Amino acid sequence: MSSEDEPAAAGATTTTCVNCDDLGWVCENHPERPWDGPRACTCGGAGAPCPVCNVTGEGEVPRMPKGFQVEVDKDGWRH
Repeated sequence: MSSEDEPAAAGATTTTCVNCDDLGWVCENHPERPWDGPRACTCGGAGAPCPVCNVTGEGEVPRMPKGFQVEVDKDGWRH
């Protein structure tokens, strides 16, 4: 039995997007590396929506990272 055929360990999660590790965000300078997490790019570049799983249409907003809080929006600062 190959490792691909073996069931995942209890409590383990499987990654569906290997580009961003399911975060939805990658390094702007290295879009093949996640922006956060154990495999995160450490170059210091800005985050960008994953070109594989966080693609948006015209006028749509990309899926934001877990824990993201809006500080400024189209109406200005939020208090």
